[in-house]
Amino acid sequence: MTIYCIQMGMLLELSYCTEVNAGLPCRNIIGCWKGRIDILSFLQERFSPDQLKQIFGGLPKSRIDRIIEGIQN
Repeated sequence: MTIYCIQMGMLLELSYCTEVNAGLPCRNIIGCWKGRIDILSFLQERFSPDQLKQIFGGLPKSRIDRIIEGIQN
């Protein structure tokens, strides 16, 4: 199953979206996949409440911050 990622500008598989953030999902995964699968149940089955809080609890990174992180990795 693939979806077009606005951030990356290409088609990506769900597996990429669930591991892109140091083994954790992209913070945009809910918005991107909500019309295709029951993404909330999917995330709750695979990640602990602490992991979900880590993903969705903080402020989103700016585009510049994400670019710099991508360059550093």
